[in-house]
Amino acid sequence: MKRLALPDLLKGFAVFLIVPVHILELFIDYPGRESLFGKTVLFLGGPVAVPVFMIVMGYFIARNKKPLAKNLLRGIKVFALGILLNIGLNFHLLLKIKFAGWQINPREYIWGVDILYLAGLSIIFLSFLKPVKNNRGLISLVLVFLITGITGFLNKEFMTTERNYILPFIAGTFSWSYFPLFPWLAYPFLGFAFYHFEEKIVQFLNKQKWISAFILTGVAALILFFSEWGIKNTIDLSAYYHHTFLFSLWTFGIVILWSLFLRFIIQKNSKSGLVVFLRWLGKNITLFYLIQWLIIGNIATAIYQTQPINRYVFWFAGIFSVTVLLTWLFEKTNIKPAR
Repeated sequence: MKRLALPDLLKGFAVFLIVPVHILELFIDYPGRESLFGKTVLFLGGPVAVPVFMIVMGYFIARNKKPLAKNLLRGIKVFALGILLNIGLNFHLLLKIKFAGWQINPREYIWGVDILYLAGLSIIFLSFLKPVKNNRGLISLVLVFLITGITGFLNKEFMTTERNYILPFIAGTFSWSYFPLFPWLAYPFLGFAFYHFEEKIVQFLNKQKWISAFILTGVAALILFFSEWGIKNTIDLSAYYHHTFLFSLWTFGIVILWSLFLRFIIQKNSKSGLVVFLRWLGKNITLFYLIQWLIIGNIATAIYQTQPINRYVFWFAGIFSVTVLLTWLFEKTNIKPAR
């Protein structure tokens, strides 16, 4: 299947912006995380990072022609990869718990609901929607608003005083649940829906330029109007991970404008070094994501939130460079994880 430039660029930017958040969150001390620079990093790693990646993934699940069994198997493999990644990135920590007597619950790290768990479960759910013959796009769009609409309710109902490692995969505000199905499943469903409406949307944008411009201007105005509230919820990681309906709408608007902006960039300068590099990152996003987490996670056990903000550039430059190099080497040897 021919690679599409825009999805690769969207994914490349997404993973490029995720790495700084991981370094800030795990390495940098409290004053650094609360600085203007720290809050800027958190914001940039918000709406145009994980939501974009999940939307693009949903788009390609809709686009592929694989049978139900193969898509289900892919979802199971990605979920299993999430288990291995959690063990791998926390390996140093697990050794400390086992041999140094650190009083930390390892299950919260092994079963911490990260992106790969979400991706695997999302693929499984979308796989069951693909065989539906009629109105798949409409059904998935309805599910987008149903999921985001009931997330707030489920976040309250699913919280329990007893230890539970199943509910955090679904909803609730558990500290070790970063990407539960509610609200995050809405994003791959949105990508799935977009695939089915893409042709009509593109035709509308091309034929109704003035109306399209008016609508997009309205979207931009609403984003700006609610920007203070949106930014506040983005940099509050608990609020971001467990956001509800209105924040999802705000994010949808940003993703629309961001996607159109990158589409314009590709049309005008698709051969620039930065665009080519970010498309390469997008092409190898799973491998790059695994490597950066294995490095960051194991270093974090030794220096957790102790580094001043003036050390940030050192850590980012080193880890990003090593991750790019290892990704390139693994790509050359054709060693690729499940996708």
